Amino acid sequence: MSTEARKRLSAALDAAPETEQAASGSAFTDYSRAGAQGLTFGFADEIEAAVRSAFDSGKTYAEVVKDVRGQIDSFRQRNPGAAYGTEIAGAILPTIAAQFIPGVGQVATAGRAQQIAKAAGFGFLNPAGVRTAQVAGTSGAQSALYGLGAAEGNLAERLPSAAASGAIGAVAGPVVDKVAPAITAGAADLIKRGVALTPGQSVGGSSLLGTALQRTEERVADTVPLLGDAVRVAFDRANAGFNRATVAEALGPLVKSIPKNLEGKELIGYGQRVIGNAYNTTLSKMKIENVMPLASEMDTITKDLADDIAKDVQNRVSTYITKKFKTGAMSGQDIKKAQTLLRRDIMRLRKEGSEVGARKADALEDIKNVFSAELQKQNPVQGPKLNQVDKAYGQFEIVRNAELRRKTTDGFLPGDLLQSVAKGDPTKRQSQFSAGQARMQNLAANAQQVMGNMTPNTGTAARLNATKMAAGVGGGGALTQADPITIGATLASPLAYSPAGVPIARYGVAGAGGLARGAVPVAAANTTEMSRQMLADILRR
Repeated sequence: MSTEARKRLSAALDAAPETEQAASGSAFTDYSRAGAQGLTFGFADEIEAAVRSAFDSGKTYAEVVKDVRGQIDSFRQRNPGAAYGTEIAGAILPTIAAQFIPGVGQVATAGRAQQIAKAAGFGFLNPAGVRTAQVAGTSGAQSALYGLGAAEGNLAERLPSAAASGAIGAVAGPVVDKVAPAITAGAADLIKRGVALTPGQSVGGSSLLGTALQRTEERVADTVPLLGDAVRVAFDRANAGFNRATVAEALGPLVKSIPKNLEGKELIGYGQRVIGNAYNTTLSKMKIENVMPLASEMDTITKDLADDIAKDVQNRVSTYITKKFKTGAMSGQDIKKAQTLLRRDIMRLRKEGSEVGARKADALEDIKNVFSAELQKQNPVQGPKLNQVDKAYGQFEIVRNAELRRKTTDGFLPGDLLQSVAKGDPTKRQSQFSAGQARMQNLAANAQQVMGNMTPNTGTAARLNATKMAAGVGGGGALTQADPITIGATLASPLAYSPAGVPIARYGVAGAGGLARGAVPVAAANTTEMSRQMLADILRR
């Protein structure tokens, strides 16, 4: 390459002329500009110049932007850590916002993301591949935009920087995403419900570091003095919150919230009282005053039944409903008993698995439907209320059965609830549960994935650790021989798992991951600019 060609290439790469750096503004101005650069993908200097030049006729836009950029560069040279750190912090907000772009952002549901991938001709990608493509796309786009804003010159002169920054971001984004922890969608849902998840539970499965933190918590619980005991207590606290969230969902048709201080059997007792009071209040205002239409419809159903099931179904209908007709009417309490018995028989017959049992269940289902329809017709105000009570009762029975699975401890685990959900599926071969559509299943499955099935604390491990520490054996002996810094860290670390410390630690861990993700566009754009400057310097020689 000739000397003249070298000069032309250098001039093209280094479009902005070298100038003396302008004096820096105040510390507040320096930090504000750095944060604004991140928040606006590198366009803050031009936005400021446009505003200032519009109100200051003494300076042109070019002069103001040159001055602002000089002050930004001066701050970067004097205090690079603060300058770039503030810029990265500013970039976190738009980075997070971009993740919520419907169907495209990084937090799009797996199903929606898979649909988009198929539509784009990438249906061969598995969920992990779709996630990588999502992150690469959003990170690449953010980095390209940042590169465009950080570069100087006209649009044509900025495009190479934008393209290079976008390529770097598209590669670096998925790498950082695999490592940096983040609160998962499932964890976010539980936290919203009031479950005090530990840091590890919140970010477990989100990345390598997130999974590592979750496994570390599980390993130290009940085994490491002080810290392990604090983690165990935090696990138990999270599980108690999960129990309250479960009862709150079950009773959702009846109450807006439940007392925060209830746990274990007291919590179940509260739910039973709510259900009982709701039934008493609603049924006391209900009755079927004219049983003739109901009797006629039930008679039509039972007359058309096959001989091998007709007698049994007719006997049940007579016992549960017809014999309860008194002076041509039916009371609220008798209505409730009939509904309960019909529902019980239908469930039992379906679980038999026989062809005859299935046909009997279908017949009783028809009876229950006409019974409910007549009940709604004659009680237009209280009928819908009873439906809500019935719904809450059916959901709460699943919760109550989950609690019954643990005889020696209060409270139930996500796995207990999941087992109870499956057992409470009235369909043949548990088809609703198999399709993920059973009552309370979404909450149970989500909690199982996020929290696992940590065994409730019996106190044995904690007592053994306390004994060892008192005797100076094992972990306690090591602690007495440690230096003051180690002792201080050991004593302070359990604070992160205290009631006040858990949310701080949880969002601190997630914030560190967000900082890493927010740094990608900033780093990609500045890497491109530094590379351009280095190449220009080489070509000048």
